[in-house]
Amino acid sequence: MGCKNFNNCSNLYPTNLNLPHAAFDNCPMGATGATGPAGPTGPTGPTGATGPTGATGPAGASGISSTAFFTAPSVTNAEPTLIIENSFPEGETDITLAEGNGVNLAQGVYLIRFGSTVTSTNGTPPTISILVNNLVESGTIRTGVAFGSASLTGDALITVPTQSVLSLNVTTAPELTYDENFLIISKIG
Repeated sequence: MGCKNFNNCSNLYPTNLNLPHAAFDNCPMGATGATGPAGPTGPTGPTGATGPTGATGPAGASGISSTAFFTAPSVTNAEPTLIIENSFPEGETDITLAEGNGVNLAQGVYLIRFGSTVTSTNGTPPTISILVNNLVESGTIRTGVAFGSASLTGDALITVPTQSVLSLNVTTAPELTYDENFLIISKIG
């Protein structure tokens, strides 16, 4: 349908442009365009006021309630005889010297450090360990060299359910000398 006469092309254009609104209600909607990029983030707002400080909690208990330091003079072919060098607090009763190389312990949990410099002159390997009520505490056995000197030290964490006796245990032989002997016991619970 071409229009060669521009004066006679009225059939190409609608003659009534004032159609009622209802005539366009069923027309299809066009496609939505793509969303544009997001704009930059705005500046951070001001920080709010700090709240009040909470109440202070109760003071904690000391990690060590009592401690004692023991030494023993050099000894050959015998158990070291302990001497109490110092204890804290003064007059404490949880860790006290017993006879020979024994220490009385009240019920509780104890951190123990022990040691000796041991010399063997005839092929017998020396050992030291901790006994509680005459039973070796697991993991406390330390063994030295069969000829020569060695520093044997150890640590242990021991729970004592009832009043007990702890002692420093050594292998005795004529060729074994134990020197610089020490035992540190701290009650921690």
